[in-house]
Amino acid sequence: MAYLSRLTSSLPNWTSGVALAAIIAIISKQLGELFPLFGSILFAITIGIFLNNTVGIRSSYHIGIQIVLKKILKLAIILLGLGLNLQMIIKVGQQSLLIILTSVILGILLTVWFGRLLKLDRTLTLMIGVGTSICGATAISCVKGILDAKDDETAYAISTIVVFNLIAFFSYPLIGHLFQFNATAFGIWAGTAVHDTSTAVAVGYAYGNEAGEVSTTVKLARTLFILPIMLVLPLLMRGKTQPTSMKGSLKQAFPWFILWFLLMSVLNTVGIIPESIAQLSNDIAKFLIIMVMAAVGLQVNVKQFASLGLKPFIVGLFASISVSVISLLMIFYLL
Repeated sequence: MAYLSRLTSSLPNWTSGVALAAIIAIISKQLGELFPLFGSILFAITIGIFLNNTVGIRSSYHIGIQIVLKKILKLAIILLGLGLNLQMIIKVGQQSLLIILTSVILGILLTVWFGRLLKLDRTLTLMIGVGTSICGATAISCVKGILDAKDDETAYAISTIVVFNLIAFFSYPLIGHLFQFNATAFGIWAGTAVHDTSTAVAVGYAYGNEAGEVSTTVKLARTLFILPIMLVLPLLMRGKTQPTSMKGSLKQAFPWFILWFLLMSVLNTVGIIPESIAQLSNDIAKFLIIMVMAAVGLQVNVKQFASLGLKPFIVGLFASISVSVISLLMIFYLL
C-alpha cells in the first residue's frame, strides 16, 4: 500500500485508489481463471474486504475508490451496451416492467409498514425502503435532501444496504443454481431484487453472460423509478420536506448514462459496430466490473457493520427479503 502511494504521489489524487482497484482486478481475473467455480468477481470483493479490514486503506485512496464506484461503473455499463441488441433490451423490458413496478411499490410500502411496527424513525425507514427497492446507496443519496435526512440517518441507511448487497452477492447465485433458474429468470430476479447497480450487474454475470446482460438491462430500467418516487416522497412525509430542492434533486437523480447505454445498443443493432469491437468492449466492461466490485470490498468495514443498531438491520433484512420474494413470485407467475 505504502509503495503504491509513493509510486502515484506525483499523479492526480485519484490515481492511487483507481490503481489499487485495478491491481486487485488483475489478480482476481487470474485467480478466477484458475478457480472458475469461485469466479473473478467473488475474488475481487473478497480481497477488497480482506485488505480494508486487515492492513486498512489510507484516506488518500478514497477519492479514487469513489471514482471507480461511480464513474467507472457507468463506463462499464455503457460499454456493455455495445454488445447488446436493442430488440433484446425491449423484450426484457416488456417481460420485467410489471415485476419491477410491483416490487418497487410493495417493497417501499411494506418497509414503511414494518418500520412503523418497530417504531423506527420514518425518515430512516423510507431511506432503507427506497434504497432496497430501487438502486441502493444512489437512491438514498438522491432522496436525502428531499427527506431532510440527518447525516447519521443517511449513513445508517447506506450501511444497511451495503450489508444486504453483500449477502445478495454471495447467496443469489447459490439459490439460482439450487433451483436451476434459467438465465432470463435469474437475470430478471437479480435486476429487480439486488439493491445497488454494481452488485446487481455483478451478480448477473457471476451466474453467466446471458444472465448478466438481462440483469443489467432490468436494473437500469428499475433505476429510472427513482424519479417518480422522488415526486411521491413529499406526500408521504406530509410537509416535512424541502420543496426548493426538488428541481435540482430530480435533475441530479436522472441516470443520464442510461441514454448512452441505449445509444450503444442502437449502434450495435443497426450493424455499425464490428463484432470484434463489440467483443473487445464487452471484455473491457467485464474487467471494469471486477474493478468496481474490488472497490465495493474496499469500502466494507466489518466493525462499522457490527455497530449498527438492531432495528435498522431488522428493517433492512425485512425489506430485502420482501423485494426478493415479491420478485420471485412475479417471475414464477408471469414467465
